[in-house]
Amino acid sequence: MMKRTDLRRLRGAARKTGRLLALPATLLWALAGTAAAYDSGDVAAVLAGTGRPGADLSHADLSGADLSGLNLRGANLAGANLLGARLEKTDLAGADLSRTRLKRAVFSEAVLDHAKLVDADGPYAFFGKASLKEADLSGSGFYRADFRGADLSGSWGRGARFQEASLDDTTLTGAVLRSANLYGTDGRRARAGKADFSDASLSGADWSGADLTDAVLQNATLRQTVLRGAVLQNVEWGTAVLDETRF
Repeated sequence: MMKRTDLRRLRGAARKTGRLLALPATLLWALAGTAAAYDSGDVAAVLAGTGRPGADLSHADLSGADLSGLNLRGANLAGANLLGARLEKTDLAGADLSRTRLKRAVFSEAVLDHAKLVDADGPYAFFGKASLKEADLSGSGFYRADFRGADLSGSWGRGARFQEASLDDTTLTGAVLRSANLYGTDGRRARAGKADFSDASLSGADWSGADLTDAVLQNATLRQTVLRGAVLQNVEWGTAVLDETRF
């Protein structure tokens, strides 16, 4: 639990490292007496550039922080603010990022295998070449987020919102994206064999050259979707809507 007396120590740690010049206003507000769940020692450590596996950073304001390359395996970041934060090559395997604010956060080449991102809000976030194997993205929002080259094989994204996101060259093998909103996505050359898109919307999307072998598209909506050159062997279409779909 953060205390008012922790403010001076955290400021000093941030100044020494140069990683963060000033604590965010919302963190100062929390330190001024508002109850918070995070651990002050863990917050100070990561702001100073020290890895902290299993750290409790829940509800902490880490907006704009540079946490690149840190070991945060199994960390609790539920409800944290990571607006514009940099987490390049950060190890977040098994971490809890539920309900986090991830707008414009950078996770390039980060490891988020088995991580929990339920109800996370990440418009314009960057996950280029990140690993999210078997991650839980249920109910999350990633409007115009960039997942190019990322590995989301076996991930769970029921009801997730990926409108206009870049999924070019992304691996989605065995992913479960039931009822997901993939409107206008760029899924060219995506590898989505055995993925489940039941009840999902892929209208206006371009999945040219994607591998959808054995994928499930039961009741999915693909109005004006581009599937030119896509591998569609053994796709389960069911009652999918294919109005003006281009093959």
